[in-house]
Amino acid sequence: MGLIGRYDEQRKLNGLIYFHRVSDPRFGGQASRNVKMFRNLCATNAYRNIVVLTTFWDRVSMEEGLMREEQLKSTFFGDIVTGGARFMRHDRSSQLSALQVIAHILMLAPTNLQIQEEIRIENKILEDTSAGLVLREEVERVLEKHRQELASLGKEIDTMKQSNESLKKELEEEREELQQHLARWESEKAELKRGLDNSLKSREQLVDQYRSVDKVRSATLEILQVKVEEDKKTSEMMVARMNEEATVHRVYNTWNNEDDLIQLTYSDNYPPYMKTIPVDDRKNPLSIFNFASFAETTALLFIQPNLLWSKLRNLAPDQMMLDKNMRSIEAHNFRLHTEARLRAKTDPNARDMYFSKNVGLRRDWYTDTVFGQQQFTGTNPTIITLASSRWRDEFMSVSQAQGRTDVTKLLTESSGNIYVQDYSDYRPSVGLSPEDEIVCQGRYGCSAVALFHLEPEGQLHPLAIVPDYKGSMGESVAILNRRIASDVKGNKYEDWPWRYAKMCVQVSDWLRHEVAIHLVNTHLVEEVIIVAAYRCLGPNHIIFRLLEPHWSTTLSLNKSARETLVPKIIVGMIGLNATQAFAFVKAAYERFDWKGLYVPNDLRSRGFPVESLNEPKYHNYAYARNISQMWNIIRKFVARVLESEYVGGDREVLSDVSIVDFCDEVRARNGGELTSFPEIKTLDELIDCVTMCIHIAAPQHTAVNYLQQYYQTFVPNKPSALHTPLPKSLLDLRSFTEEDVLAALPLKQPRDWLLMAQVPYLLSFEVPEDSTILHYAETTSNSKSTLDIIRTAAGALKADLETFIHTVEQHSDDLDDQQTPYLRYQF
Repeated sequence: MGLIGRYDEQRKLNGLIYFHRVSDPRFGGQASRNVKMFRNLCATNAYRNIVVLTTFWDRVSMEEGLMREEQLKSTFFGDIVTGGARFMRHDRSSQLSALQVIAHILMLAPTNLQIQEEIRIENKILEDTSAGLVLREEVERVLEKHRQELASLGKEIDTMKQSNESLKKELEEEREELQQHLARWESEKAELKRGLDNSLKSREQLVDQYRSVDKVRSATLEILQVKVEEDKKTSEMMVARMNEEATVHRVYNTWNNEDDLIQLTYSDNYPPYMKTIPVDDRKNPLSIFNFASFAETTALLFIQPNLLWSKLRNLAPDQMMLDKNMRSIEAHNFRLHTEARLRAKTDPNARDMYFSKNVGLRRDWYTDTVFGQQQFTGTNPTIITLASSRWRDEFMSVSQAQGRTDVTKLLTESSGNIYVQDYSDYRPSVGLSPEDEIVCQGRYGCSAVALFHLEPEGQLHPLAIVPDYKGSMGESVAILNRRIASDVKGNKYEDWPWRYAKMCVQVSDWLRHEVAIHLVNTHLVEEVIIVAAYRCLGPNHIIFRLLEPHWSTTLSLNKSARETLVPKIIVGMIGLNATQAFAFVKAAYERFDWKGLYVPNDLRSRGFPVESLNEPKYHNYAYARNISQMWNIIRKFVARVLESEYVGGDREVLSDVSIVDFCDEVRARNGGELTSFPEIKTLDELIDCVTMCIHIAAPQHTAVNYLQQYYQTFVPNKPSALHTPLPKSLLDLRSFTEEDVLAALPLKQPRDWLLMAQVPYLLSFEVPEDSTILHYAETTSNSKSTLDIIRTAAGALKADLETFIHTVEQHSDDLDDQQTPYLRYQF
């Protein structure tokens, strides 16, 4: 029931609770606006009914927490405290603090809020209330910003009259567009005002009708009063229920499955996920993503392509480039990067997706060398695999049919160094037959297979590509590289059939990376672990204490992915329709192999034995070299803690009922449905499992996330879909020219181009300093409230990570490619 409904029923409020994390290092602009809105909602007469409840006290030292609490009281909530509000603290490890808050509120004299009286007594519409004025100020601020931009453009035109006439014309056009936008805003504002006035008249008519039946209402008052006593009893019962619901506000103080407060829900589209995210775990997207990037991505979803304002539209190449060449796109990319850097010198907040360097700035971005290296240190360095005999045989038949004896000889004599990127499972994963096209609304997907030779010096050289595998080589088109080795010379830039084939591989990998490797294998798998931990492990259980610090934004990010990223963004960027995309998500989850993806097991199964990674042949596979050592560091930390906790070894682990329940919950059909999750019976198995949980949440996620902007903002390097049908025969493919490759890019669809460039920029935010494992180790090792065995182990973890920084630098220095920013590996 809303506030107005309660007012009409003459039901007053006992209290209001304002939640604030004492662990937040800053009181930012959004927090200030929230308090301002809250203040105008209540007014001074209701201040005595307010409780400012501070949370997350276990994330800061008591000294720091007291200092922040005092600052909040004296500065940001000063007038509210003076008016009678009370500051209280919530302890995550006990129900007592929640009960104390409820008890305090129930003792307060009920009151009405200012917004209730403004609407009902003063007959104000929502826009004219004190709280509504805050929103109006925000609208006026936006309008003023447009006016200032318009004035700024006018000044810019005046100063440039004597220079570039073409630029002057462009600025005038942009000013005209801004004037149109401003006029539309003013018109919409006036229309909104007229609508509100009409609404007020309608409401006045309803008030007259309401008064006419007031006598009838008065007659029923006595009947309602009879129910007061019943309501009183009901409210007493609700107190107990509120005690349960309070746990949904943070860290789930009730660790009892029977309460069903923490539970999974199920859908046909996604793996199991948390039904309700607690209030304090809900993160606003603007607190996670870059604001400008988030706003521009949102705009792209709802604005028709022909209505894109020039500032945004100009970030995509002009359609006239279809009549030009790839060099024009490269030049356009360089110009956008240069302009972004210049703007940032005067306005650091003006950064866009082109501010940072991208692969398109490299003169050699299109080469086999850069393409091969991306399999080792690109956005998805996790699936390159030693080719099975099946793939070697299939490609050998292709080389024989095409008369390429050099390829046949290499496949025969160097079978232990032939690797594959295999996306051949796409059609069966989404319910398509081999002959079906992968297409949706003019966007074409593909199911590529690429073969590589790992040369003795460590270069990963592409040998052959099937742009779209259709169940067999006989039904598919396969093309062989004209250059058998990385040192063979030739005109690589104008080898358009081969460049197109490599682009098909990148399209296939875009889907595997974003949906399976990134979304499913890190985010969605981690969510099942989080829910199982909350349901089965108490807050003081050693496993929960080890894992909980690594879950800061996961639940909110996953919710955004399910509600927005996949259905409203990803589906509109790929060659699959919504049903097929959801099937792809579910198939990836069902294939997730928990123990098989332990780093040592995974690397070995893919043909990269951990013990051999320091050999010269593997020196370019920096991901494998870094992640294998990172696994060992995390495992050493986990082992220190668990060996101290489970002094009885395997027997004590086996007798821990909470661990048994935890494993069952993750695997169960009515639980996490992650059937590959192990039954833990030994201490070693428990150490591996906990190591995997931290690995997924931190270093693995970083490895597949932060380079997206670099490799994908330049769309020709890695588009999410093709915009022309794929060739039906090798003859068709061999006839491909530059025009065909350009036509496959979304040059005629500026919104599609911008989404392909913008989404990687939105998603590839760097790990905040206070969210890294190194920061965790530093703060945990210095926290007096941390369990001794964890604090001691965290000190050793910190030392290991600081040493590891130099190892990462050395691995980067070892790379042949010194242009790729892999040095900034974060953990």
